[in-house]
Amino acid sequence: MALSPARIALVLTFTGLAWSPLIAQENTGWRISPERINLAAGEDRRLQLLDDSAQEIRGAEWSVDQPQLADLTEEDGREIMHAKAAGLLTVTATVNFEKRSLQVKIWPGDQPMPGGTTHWGTHSLGRDLGDIAAVPTADGVNLFSLEETPGGDTYLRGYAEDGIQEWAWLLPEKNQQVELVCGDWLGGALISSNHADSFTLYTVGKDGKLQWKHTLSGARKSHAYSTEHLIHILSQSADKTIAKITGLDEMSGSQKFELTVPVSHETRLNVRKDGTKFVCASQPARSNVPGGVSSLFVNTDGLAYFAFTQQEWELKAPQCKAGGEVQLANINQVRQQHLLLWQIHPDGTVRSTTLEGSTSDRPFSEPVNVAAPTGAIIPDGLGGVLLAVGSLKTGASVPTVPPDEFVYRVDEDGKLLYKLLLPSSEGRGHNDMVLGENNVGFTTRGGILIAFSVLDGKEMWRWDSGTPDIQVFAALANGGCMVQTTTALVEVDNSNESKEIFKGKAAVDWRGQLYRKELTAATP
Repeated sequence: MALSPARIALVLTFTGLAWSPLIAQENTGWRISPERINLAAGEDRRLQLLDDSAQEIRGAEWSVDQPQLADLTEEDGREIMHAKAAGLLTVTATVNFEKRSLQVKIWPGDQPMPGGTTHWGTHSLGRDLGDIAAVPTADGVNLFSLEETPGGDTYLRGYAEDGIQEWAWLLPEKNQQVELVCGDWLGGALISSNHADSFTLYTVGKDGKLQWKHTLSGARKSHAYSTEHLIHILSQSADKTIAKITGLDEMSGSQKFELTVPVSHETRLNVRKDGTKFVCASQPARSNVPGGVSSLFVNTDGLAYFAFTQQEWELKAPQCKAGGEVQLANINQVRQQHLLLWQIHPDGTVRSTTLEGSTSDRPFSEPVNVAAPTGAIIPDGLGGVLLAVGSLKTGASVPTVPPDEFVYRVDEDGKLLYKLLLPSSEGRGHNDMVLGENNVGFTTRGGILIAFSVLDGKEMWRWDSGTPDIQVFAALANGGCMVQTTTALVEVDNSNESKEIFKGKAAVDWRGQLYRKELTAATP
């Protein structure tokens, strides 16, 4: 769905992207939360006390230094501050003769606050691992925050819309490689605790209680939820030779199916590699080789899509004395390769379609083209798929050059409709794509944003950021697109005009740190 500029601005203003400097409490042991509060006269704001382990403290005595500006009342064990008039006041909480104070700015109620004003903020427990919005539910939280304490404990914190922490859940293991993956359709959150050769998924419900955990081998590469409460998890071995797609029940974590992606192989006859050279071998050998894989997504009809490259290589040299060096010109290579698209049904059955394939038989010294998914795969909005593909020349004597990159469109029957060649670039490719309105797609190559027609694959316009690395974020209802550069969040319209929406030291990761990091509104 394309987002309107007004909706983007509303989200950013609500979450607070420029902190108020009005912080006066001591941040040791325990504190008043939320912090950095700005509110308008006539508004109410709940307050609570939290210690350094995100545990809530009850039973405090509360006061304000200027009662003419705000009243305090208690409700359900938490204090509610009612703002009466504009001004700057100090609210104080006392527990066992210890005091904590917080300055609060109250703005006139008959006029809007300045752009970029923070509504509220939170105090970090230590190392911030990520923040994401929760899927809205009638009785759930609005935001999840994953944080690690200096002692190595990891907490998931659930926040209400007004910044009140409703609960804090402790991860039952100490691990520095933990990710907050996403929110689920039930208002909870999915967490991945990653280990050297496996990862454990934890689902925490909207009530802050563990729903289930499930351990899988390899590294987590991608995931996708269906509206029928089925999670698809793509995992891959450390050497990238074995990939699996596992279907888990969203509510119980039980496994519904497991699909192993066909493995690519290399067979060697009379030859093996020894450091930088090839030598004669007395025994044939066969080994797995890395295969290119896409991410995955689930369409509204519950069907999941995933693409990969399957290859069978054979290196062959004439019979020779074992251990003797073999010249490249005497090695022949037969290579069969196929780019495949899987349509995965909820019961784990698969429709496999070969998008393209080739066979080559030539000296090993001659280059061959290898096409493989580079990451992004999204719906085309018409029942089909948009897929990012890279084509790389490979061979024993081929210099290292950036691959050609394409957007493939595949219809609902698995037919390849076109291949859109993207502009060449030396920059890092994120391979992200988003779908806009009126059948317009957006993708990036290095520092260039490309808008193209989904229907026929023709480029409509492009915008060069002048930087080597941008990431597409969201399509806008006005025909433009939001992109993230290394220094700013930028809105680009279909007339190729751009403007910075936010910039600053945290603009590079603003999506994951909306409530906590400091962003500065861009100069108009």
